[in-house]
Amino acid sequence: MQGDRIRKIRGRRKLTQQQVADSVHVTKATVSQWENGIYSPSGENLYNLAKTLGVTAEWLLSGKGDPDFNNVAPAPLAGRNIPVLSYVQAGSWHAHEDYRGADGDYEYVTADVEDDSKAFAVWIQGSSMTPEFNEGDLIIVDPDVIPLPGDFVVAKNGGEECTFKKYRPRGYKEDGSEIFELVPLNEDYPTLRSETCPIRIIGTMIEHRKFRRRKR
Repeated sequence: MQGDRIRKIRGRRKLTQQQVADSVHVTKATVSQWENGIYSPSGENLYNLAKTLGVTAEWLLSGKGDPDFNNVAPAPLAGRNIPVLSYVQAGSWHAHEDYRGADGDYEYVTADVEDDSKAFAVWIQGSSMTPEFNEGDLIIVDPDVIPLPGDFVVAKNGGEECTFKKYRPRGYKEDGSEIFELVPLNEDYPTLRSETCPIRIIGTMIEHRKFRRRKR
């Protein structure tokens, strides 16, 4: 049973239910309910639980394969909560402010970023970046990371919402400003070019999280 696997590996890691709860950002009662089979972790909770326990989410879900306890190390019990922004909220971000300048209440996820980081998360929407990125995947974006060729970025191109694409530099104009393209991985969508439309890079993706169960 899934709960037995959680209890077993938690014992091997010599972690208390409270330590696991603090790392996953849930209550001790929730961990107890997982171990007793009352509820099952899913989505971000499943990802964080697997990371904390040093196993794969697939093993926690199905028990397929036996985790290599000698090579899979649990994550340090650390991290910081960052907000999950909508495409509209992310599109309102500017270099002189952080996500607190966007309107609305936030869902939070845990990420290994510095305390002063302005990183945020975004749920992927649409199919322009398939097959590598699917709707319901989560990306962590850092506005302070300058994109390099081939990086994936969140940007705004004049509308209310942001867009998520692959960054491809193309040189410089005579005034020294950079020319670049934002390239979809799905060929059915158009490439955006900075010389033909105003594009503002908001941040660079630093982490990509896939989930077996899509966010509803």
